[in-house]
Amino acid sequence: MSSDAYNNITFTGQFRHGVDAKNRLTIPADWRSGEEGVLYVRLHTLGTHVIVMSPDQLDKKVAMIEGRADLTPGKRQEMVRRLASGAHRCCVDKQGRMVLPPEFCTKAGLQGEVTLAGVIGQFEIWNTERWTAQQDAEAADNQDLANELGL
Repeated sequence: MSSDAYNNITFTGQFRHGVDAKNRLTIPADWRSGEEGVLYVRLHTLGTHVIVMSPDQLDKKVAMIEGRADLTPGKRQEMVRRLASGAHRCCVDKQGRMVLPPEFCTKAGLQGEVTLAGVIGQFEIWNTERWTAQQDAEAADNQDLANELGL
């Protein structure tokens, strides 16, 4: 099983997919490598959703923490530990199917229809009702930023 099959995929767009009773999820066809691979999943610190990242993306996050000169060595180690110990390795088959950790599904409310949102180097899995509420809550701030960026 290749650990780098998902390293060069750009995750964009939104998709609605289902999580079944065994916590299985199929990754959208646009996001699949076509090979077996590995992704890492982590529950967001607020427990609102699940973050899915490639091995390369996880390595970049570790490097970002380790490169922070404003943190003490002990704090850097603590942050790396929190990131790594909270991440679960998920195997993805050739059809893009993966099994999410049950405790993540419970805490984030992932059952039935969920929303997958691309975030370039990673993607998020949201309970669709929470996703809609989050988008509504961010709408005003997003409009101001979009105006600044000329979008």
